[in-house]
Amino acid sequence: MCKMNRQTGIARWGGLLLLTGMLPGIAATLPEDSVEKHMGVATCASSQCHGSAIPRDGTGVLQNEYVTWTQSDPHSKAYEILSNEQSRLIAARLGIGRAREADICLDCHADNVAPDKRGEKFQLSDGVGCEACHGGAENWLSTHYNAPEVTHAANLQSGLYPNEDADDRADLCLSCHLGTRDKFATHRIMAAGHPRLAFELDTFTELWRTAGRQPHYRVDADYRDRKDIDGHVYTWAAGLLAEARRRLDLIQSPYFDAPGMFPELAFYDCHACHRTMKTVQWRALPRHGGAGPGVPFINDGTFVMSLALARAIDPGEAEGLVDTLKRMHRASSDSVGNIREVASELDAILARMESRLTPSKLRGREQDILEEVLATGAEGNYLDYVSAEQAFMAVQMLVIELDDPDLEAELDTLAESLNNDERYRPSEFRRLLDNISGD
Repeated sequence: MCKMNRQTGIARWGGLLLLTGMLPGIAATLPEDSVEKHMGVATCASSQCHGSAIPRDGTGVLQNEYVTWTQSDPHSKAYEILSNEQSRLIAARLGIGRAREADICLDCHADNVAPDKRGEKFQLSDGVGCEACHGGAENWLSTHYNAPEVTHAANLQSGLYPNEDADDRADLCLSCHLGTRDKFATHRIMAAGHPRLAFELDTFTELWRTAGRQPHYRVDADYRDRKDIDGHVYTWAAGLLAEARRRLDLIQSPYFDAPGMFPELAFYDCHACHRTMKTVQWRALPRHGGAGPGVPFINDGTFVMSLALARAIDPGEAEGLVDTLKRMHRASSDSVGNIREVASELDAILARMESRLTPSKLRGREQDILEEVLATGAEGNYLDYVSAEQAFMAVQMLVIELDDPDLEAELDTLAESLNNDERYRPSEFRRLLDNISGD
């Protein structure tokens, strides 16, 4: 039986989420921080380059990437969104003037590089355009198509960003889908009306790559010849640890130590506070370390998934991870200093896991990881929506990779159980996970 089309599998979640030459081990410089000038989307749009109306065969790339981006990629509408009614209201509540002119919005809704890094054809209104992800094209624009004479490594040396590398892609995507020490969607921004941020690298990569069911690129023989292929399981695991560590890094940043009575609330689970008062919904989660009702909990969905990953491939770290996560939650009732101290310990564990993570270590381990994800849920760790959301994206990826039609049949119902975060029923989600575990 042929494997479920990845595009089809991802689509069930996409509707929910889209609405709401390098040295090894050295992170690439993000496009927004690189020295190369950004030449503008128009420099890529020729019909002989990436502006073909239809994909072409017999070439190294599809050559219709610009059209796909324009018609199907949400990134192309990122700037345009800043002019809609919701954005107008958010900007008014924040008192920042027009959203399309405010750096606090443009830093993620456009390729907001400094004016001296903008070429003649550069337009801020293009939104999150080609170079926002692929890097400033000043030095590689005229050479990158000339393969094999000009190698991929040479293009990287000229400023092309290595998006084929899962670790570097995670760093890039998280710079907006979570934040950095230079830009972050605070609780104030969320309270003004900005949607909740959610992310998982493998799922979001596929949502983007197959936007509008028209691939942005194809992984063919030419692609494999020039670039390493990490695979879905490694992409998921690398992205998971990258996001978890980014959250911990931001806890150490000035953003967490917000002025006033409370720390920055955007770091906490939204649903811990934003619940109806008509019914009592508090539940004691095992990983909360005995903390009682009324305590807001740090958003820890990626930490929970990291625990499942550790139990499958790095069991020596699992016990310490559980203990440290409990202590971090207990520290939430103490002080910012205590939270940061425990967060540093948690980061050290995840850093060790990350240093040992390789594609070969994960090869053939899909069933083992799936079992641990399900077992972690059976312990009661997916009672909160964010952890359940992360669990679903992990389960979907693993089930599709296992190519088991019986398990795949359960995915649609599992996705539907997460259709509305305010109506999430933990008991129903757990029952559906049990169905997968029992198949």
